Amino acid sequence: FEPGLDDLLAAGVNSGALRFTAGVEEAMAASDVVFLCVGTPPAPDGSADMSHVVAAARSIGACLDRHHVLVTKSTVPIGSGRWLTSIVEDALPAGVHPDGAFSVVSNPEFLREGSAVNDFLFPDRVVMGSDDDRALDAVAEVYRPIVEQTFAGAHPDRRAPLVRTTLATAETVKYASNAFLATKISFINEIANVCELVGADVSEVASALGLDPRIGSRFLEAGLGWGGSCFGKDLSALVTTAGQYGYDATLLRAAVQVNERQRRLVIERMRHHLKIIQGRRIALLGLAFKPGTDDLRDAPAVEIAASLIRAGAFVRAHDPLVKAVPDCPNLVVAADPYAAAERADAVVLVTEWPDYLALDLAELRSRMRGDLVLDGRNLLDPGAVEAVGLRYEGVGRSTFTRESLSV
Repeated sequence: FEPGLDDLLAAGVNSGALRFTAGVEEAMAASDVVFLCVGTPPAPDGSADMSHVVAAARSIGACLDRHHVLVTKSTVPIGSGRWLTSIVEDALPAGVHPDGAFSVVSNPEFLREGSAVNDFLFPDRVVMGSDDDRALDAVAEVYRPIVEQTFAGAHPDRRAPLVRTTLATAETVKYASNAFLATKISFINEIANVCELVGADVSEVASALGLDPRIGSRFLEAGLGWGGSCFGKDLSALVTTAGQYGYDATLLRAAVQVNERQRRLVIERMRHHLKIIQGRRIALLGLAFKPGTDDLRDAPAVEIAASLIRAGAFVRAHDPLVKAVPDCPNLVVAADPYAAAERADAVVLVTEWPDYLALDLAELRSRMRGDLVLDGRNLLDPGAVEAVGLRYEGVGRSTFTRESLSV
């Protein structure tokens, strides 16, 4: 699911601008620039699994009979551009000389799930790297309507910077961007844990921090940590790459550790408030790793649900888009948040869907057996929750840690 994508697909197909084929030869014959957009999931050792890239590169190489520009959109390990060149060269048909047959450009993508269409049409920057200036010129021409904002519906005041650089630098930009954002989230979660110890409110701390233009307010929302298919995978790959060169990426490893610890907060707090989790009914609001998508990859909610179920709890969940969680068969997905909260001893808000701002808290309270609401994203109004007779606890502004220390 991606907002706005269905309309774009329909318009492209109806106009003839967009066609689909399962034949690589047909695609190569009809193109000058080829984008590789295959998956690079994490391998067991933390490195990127490049098998899909290899398969795509070989199929492209076998069809090359004139010059093409090969553009890697997939997040690939630093140095993959030269490696990809060798893969394609070895797959070239007999009689085709590697020199001048193709060029490789790294063009990392910075699309966020839930806002990918907007991010593509109105990017903060377009990054491309190659050792071939003519190849960079070709890709720059592809992006010209977006960079110059000349397409239908464009915003001329949102022209995007075009960054031209080397292959290795472009590949590093992608990893560095995601590593920084993940570290920023882990940082504010670390501060949230300190806030609970000293009696401060992390929401107010983050608000004041964000006023500093050197820091900025985005990605300073404390909660149960980040998830999705990018941050964890890219951090792991970057740490692995650093290790291959004998460097211990201490800060990046710490960002991962803090994130893993945040997910354990739910279990810790359930044990603090409910004592024995076995037999308890817990409701989770939100399953996708973020609002605006149905993506469950590395979603905190799935890991939290599995941990609660292993501890003996009966877990029900609700999500506006997710209707089933195949990897967690004992998790019941309810039709609405109130059904999820039926006879629940506690409700945990895991994903900050705007839908949950419209909750009828009195109705929620009437369905519950217990009275605990753990707001894992600091989304709800604590006063409104407590006004209907529920106990509110957020992240970085609760009394959990201080109470537990005094027990």
